[in-house]
Amino acid sequence: MAASGGGEHQQAQAQAIGGLFGDDDEDPDQQFHEAGGLGLDEDDILGLDDAAVEAPPDHEGGLLMRFCPHDSSMLYPKENPSERKLVYACRLCRYTEYAAGQLIYKNVLKKEVGNILHTVPADVSDDPTLPRSQNAHCGKCGHSEAVYFQSDTSDVRSESLALIFVCCNCGYKWVA
Repeated sequence: MAASGGGEHQQAQAQAIGGLFGDDDEDPDQQFHEAGGLGLDEDDILGLDDAAVEAPPDHEGGLLMRFCPHDSSMLYPKENPSERKLVYACRLCRYTEYAAGQLIYKNVLKKEVGNILHTVPADVSDDPTLPRSQNAHCGKCGHSEAVYFQSDTSDVRSESLALIFVCCNCGYKWVA
């Protein structure tokens, strides 16, 4: 039963396509749409979905490109020396506009200790150039030998260095 339903649909599409080439006197677009078209709506054809139609996110503190209203070329930041203000200027015409603030781009780095541990490979314990501790006790296997090194955590709460240990027996990683 399902096969015959699909066959009817294909037959209707074939008739509609045949109508596109002048086999019938009816409007070919009308026949095509009556046959169900390709099963796509306008948003599918244009590649739109609900997320794409929403307003763009707020770019406060981020990098936002600006374009010249006259020739559509990109505006570049520069200083107006007489007023000591930041302006965006077009390199093709003389168009300029004042920037809303003095910040062009802000690069915010956020690293947390948990993220650092995932980036450390377990076989780092085989590195002969790293210092070793014989008094470190692994929380996973109880082995006392581990390699250690310092890593910058620089999270929002504190500007500090973390001492990362890697067990030489099982590769377990922890922060001290």
